Amino acid sequence: MSKQIKAILGLLAFAVLLGAAFFAYNVLLDITDAPANIAEAHDIEGNLQRARDFIMEDAMGNEVRLSDFLGQPVVLNFWATWCPNCVLETPYFEALYHEVGNEVKILKVNLIGSRGETRSDVEAFMEAGGYTLPIYFDTTGDGALSYNVMFIPVTFFITAQGYLAATSQGMANEDILRQGIEIIIDR
Repeated sequence: MSKQIKAILGLLAFAVLLGAAFFAYNVLLDITDAPANIAEAHDIEGNLQRARDFIMEDAMGNEVRLSDFLGQPVVLNFWATWCPNCVLETPYFEALYHEVGNEVKILKVNLIGSRGETRSDVEAFMEAGGYTLPIYFDTTGDGALSYNVMFIPVTFFITAQGYLAATSQGMANEDILRQGIEIIIDR
């Protein structure tokens, strides 16, 4: 076999390997059939940890802090419009907002700037879906950094006293959200 043929076969094998890796990554990234699991959050001694404060912006561009919402339980969700699971879980957050919005604060925090996400993308998504729940923006990435957000969607359940009580990595559904709310209301 000549060197040219070996080089071509080597390149083809490498291209197939890259294609398979790209396919596997995207399949794993876009799994929508497996809803998230909820896990109670404790430190090594079994104590709840204080929720980390960070600055975000509301839809009007005003700076607000997570701590501004304490005094009532908080459901903190990090998301983006380019994330398929984030899009699929939004109706659950909308329904929850209308059901418990006076008792539990729902903070859907968009990772603005990620993968080119813009405010207009988010506004168009919200308008097209008829969503009315308030949206917040992590314009500096401080929120995602404070909560070690590696994958989205991810939801944190915070007690009225400001303690992180539970987390849910992946697409939240109605059951997950209700379980999380039960945990933070009972504390």
